[in-house]
Parts: sequence; C-alpha cells; structure tokens
Amino acid sequence: MMNGLEFIVSTDGRQYYIESFLKSIIYGYHQLIDGKSKYSRSGIHQKIKIIQDSPKAHNEIEDFLCRDLITKYVKPNLGLFGLENFVVDNGVNETKENVTIGHLDIKFQVPSLQNNHYYAFEAKRVDKNAASQKYYIVGGIERFTKRVYYPETDTVIAGMVAFVEIDQSKSSKGRVEIPVIKDSINRRIDSHKPITTVHNLIDFKLTDDTHRLIDGFKFSYFSKHIRDDDKQELTIYHLFLDYYDLLLD
Repeated sequence: MMNGLEFIVSTDGRQYYIESFLKSIIYGYHQLIDGKSKYSRSGIHQKIKIIQDSPKAHNEIEDFLCRDLITKYVKPNLGLFGLENFVVDNGVNETKENVTIGHLDIKFQVPSLQNNHYYAFEAKRVDKNAASQKYYIVGGIERFTKRVYYPETDTVIAGMVAFVEIDQSKSSKGRVEIPVIKDSINRRIDSHKPITTVHNLIDFKLTDDTHRLIDGFKFSYFSKHIRDDDKQELTIYHLFLDYYDLLLD
C-alpha cells in the first residue's frame, strides 16, 4: 500500500490523499491510548452543561470525542504524514448556495487546490444495538449519498469514524467484537432501500514503513455507494476505533 503523500487514483481519475488522512487519525488514536486518556460519559455531559450554562447538554458525546481526538492528537502530527500544509477542522458548517444544511465533523481542507477542494469525515458512536447502527447508516452514509455533504463539489471520496463503545449501565454484557458490529451494519445496509450500494464494508489494509502501529490496525474498511443526484460512485472509508475502555460510565 501507499505511504505519505502517495495517493489513490479513483475511478474519476482524481488524485486523493485519503490514505494519509486515515493514517493521521489512526496515529492520533494510538497517541490517545498511549497517553492513557479516559473519558467519563457523565463527566462529558456535566462539562457541556457548565460551559453552555444549560440544564441539558446540547452536544453529542461523539462531537466531544471527535474534537478531542482531532485537536489533541491528530492536528499536532499531520506533518508525519506529509499533511503539514493541510487544514483540519471540526464542526464546520456545510453550505449550499450560502445556506447551512449541516456540519462536518472532520474537514480536511486542501489550501493549494482550487474549487474549495476538501474531504469530509462523519463521526458516530456505534455499538451492538440496532438504533446506533441505523444512525450510522442514516446519519452518516446516507448523508453522503444524498449530498448533505459535498453539495457543491464533485468529490467522490469520504470518510467515517466510528467510536465503538457501550453504556455499561444500560447493557452490562454489551461488548461485542468490532467485526461482528461491522457485519451487522452490512446486513442493515442490504435492507436500507434509500441507499444504492455497490458493495458493503469490506476490509481495507493500511501499511506504513515508518509507523508500524498503523500496520497493526485491524478495523479499517471501505464501502461503495451510488450518489443520488449525479449517479457517481462514492467511496467511503470507515475507521472503527475501540473506545470500550476509553469511554467509561
């Protein structure tokens, strides 16, 4: 496989830096683990309430986890993967004709390219339960196929980050192996008619001669779908990050 700024050439002939983006996220995830960071579900909610001065937490936990991962562990290490000239941000508004239609959990901006060229990643928490898996599809994959993301660009490469966790207070025996969750999501994609799927999530192996920890990452996948409006084939790369021991009750 490719290293650094080597690229994937997609079916439309464009050059993509997607592997470097994926590697930077995996590397950041390992940095988080090595730093022995832990998160408290209740602590996150309380922090959001205090900062927002509200009795309710108006941010999703995955928003907090995503921002923490990107800000503390991905951004400082972009240069390791030849991405020092790229800008990565969280929670960026996605607009169509200057109207906000959604927000991007992770946006890799390519400053040197014309036509506002960027790559979008959606982040979701996922577990063994049907509701979270359906939301991964409807709130993630389907938003790409319906152009909620990339409304004014012809980019046909996207990404998703799954924070795999379980609320032990609600499901004490809830831990399920990640490949089992992936297979369950695939079955749900098969029956989800609003999405036209070329192929479901299949294994995608990343290698890196310098950072061997990337070689050992087992839960990278990609899927292909048809975008609704222009019938272009859209490739979505999926990283499933094990947060079972990182996000506590």
